[in-house]
Amino acid sequence: MITSSFPYSERVLSNVGRLKIISRTGVGFDAIDVDAATQNGICVTTTPGANSDSVADHAIGLILSLARHIPSGDKDIRSGNWSPQVGIEISKKTLGIVGFGSIGKCVAKRGAGFGMKLLAYDLFQDTTFAAEHNITYLPLNELLAQADFVSIHLPLLPETVGLLGEQELRLMKPTAYLINTARGGIVDEDSLIKVLKEGLIAGAGLDVFAVEPLGQSPLLSMDQVVLSPHIAGVTEESWARMALQAAKNIIQVFQGQKPSGLVNQQVFQD
Repeated sequence: MITSSFPYSERVLSNVGRLKIISRTGVGFDAIDVDAATQNGICVTTTPGANSDSVADHAIGLILSLARHIPSGDKDIRSGNWSPQVGIEISKKTLGIVGFGSIGKCVAKRGAGFGMKLLAYDLFQDTTFAAEHNITYLPLNELLAQADFVSIHLPLLPETVGLLGEQELRLMKPTAYLINTARGGIVDEDSLIKVLKEGLIAGAGLDVFAVEPLGQSPLLSMDQVVLSPHIAGVTEESWARMALQAAKNIIQVFQGQKPSGLVNQQVFQD
């Protein structure tokens, strides 16, 4: 079964007959009850790396949109106004990357191309990559306090739900921006709205939300917020790579091989 975001609950997975694999396009698997899949002998796979470039491009796009007020400028012109806003350069600004896997590293490479200073937070540190690309690992609180742009690239897991709450967001500089192209649940949305209203951070670029599609929300009326409908990983190129890798995962399982991107290692070992 190849899937994108369809939810697979314990009830669903207990009634799927001879299903052997759920091959997820993308890297997130929070819509799948992995424990239930494991109990029913079902492999859960993702396509790591297939959309990394696409998501990284989008994250940088949100950074540039915020730094140069591009969406609000477009809106002004279309409404008959001509009111240029003074932006900021991103060269020599500090980019803090929260979650330093494949996507985070792609963001770092792009940030380096713009001449940004790079900070990273991750429980698993790739010191070789960091040394080669002049990246400094910091504890999360220190990264939040120092970064001009904070870009989130973590999976949604029990330990990352609400990782950035009001206490963490208040550590950010009043001139700093938050970028989230990962999962909405990683940031406490109510706390984010609160700090934005109070001017405790400069703005946010959000591609993901606690509930999707986004309904009525104060975020919709905030000029300092740029929104997109969970499209960071959606490009022609990434779709082609994800589809191919998802199909390969299925073939590997039916050939008795361990598939790449296997989430629940135990089920394959058993």
